[in-house]
Amino acid sequence: MIRLNLPIPKNIRLREKLAFFTPRRYKEFLKKQMIYAGMKEEITERFIGFSFFFTIFLGFVIAFDLWLIGFGLMGIISGIGTGLIILILIQVSIILIADSRAAEIEKVLPDALQLMAANVRAGMTIDRAIWLSARPEFGVFEEEIRRAGAKTIGGKPIKVALMEMSARIKSELLEKTFRLVIEGIESGGELAHLLEETASNARTVQYLKKEIKSSVTTYSIFIFFAAVLGAPMLYSISLFFVEIMTKLWSPKMLGGAAVTGSTMGGGMLSRAGAPTIGVDQLFWFAVSSIMLTTFFGGLIIGLIQTGREKNGVKFIPALMAGALFMFFITQFLIKILFGGFFAF
Repeated sequence: MIRLNLPIPKNIRLREKLAFFTPRRYKEFLKKQMIYAGMKEEITERFIGFSFFFTIFLGFVIAFDLWLIGFGLMGIISGIGTGLIILILIQVSIILIADSRAAEIEKVLPDALQLMAANVRAGMTIDRAIWLSARPEFGVFEEEIRRAGAKTIGGKPIKVALMEMSARIKSELLEKTFRLVIEGIESGGELAHLLEETASNARTVQYLKKEIKSSVTTYSIFIFFAAVLGAPMLYSISLFFVEIMTKLWSPKMLGGAAVTGSTMGGGMLSRAGAPTIGVDQLFWFAVSSIMLTTFFGGLIIGLIQTGREKNGVKFIPALMAGALFMFFITQFLIKILFGGFFAF
């Protein structure tokens, strides 16, 4: 719900005012994803407000321009749709960055836990063991470890610092790991052994994920060939066939007479007729079908490989480009190879 009835604080810039009027649920969702993506919390609201109203404004500008040109209602719908698509693409990009960041951290998590366990066995306290486990080779995780270490040095309890770290990373594995560490701290158990076992379990989970991904690669290849090769080639052949049939039944080929099946006598020609679908109609139908097929094909590949449909969004542009290229190149080759046989 847009909060239009609340007083706007004074002395704030336009971007903060735009963020103030942004729908609450949208702002909370996107702000959480931006934090997962590693963005600073102080810039999230400004970015959300600016991107939300900019895309809406851009959509209305495009709709107004198309309406002035003469596209009418379709122009208005297309303009608003363009703005919404840009807004969705911004959200999807942030979500993909957050997922990529979490995957990078999960990859180095076992090594980080193993190093923490070694530091604990060396006689260090848990907060110092975590602080000294930050290594440049851990990449993004090094920054998060140093941030948590700085908080503990500033007086914040280690349990709170660890949970705040897991709240900044979109990883269920990391959250469960830190919960185990916190329970080990509270129970007073052998923390080094717990960290080593947790690291071993994290490696096992990563190994199982790789095994599952390799076992379903065949299905991904099948979907790729069906969407990028099979469908474009079939649509190209169908389009060529309809184009030939349209020429065969044109008034020029029939001597200017409107010939029907009843006037041509029995046999196969009596049951045949001119195509009711034009070449242009079939062309745009083929293009739209190819784009729709590759869109859902990318989502299915993401679901098969990672268990999440949204992880397949990154495959969609490549699939669409490859399928459309195959469609046009197949059309070109068919006309070169068989066009001479039907030159009327």
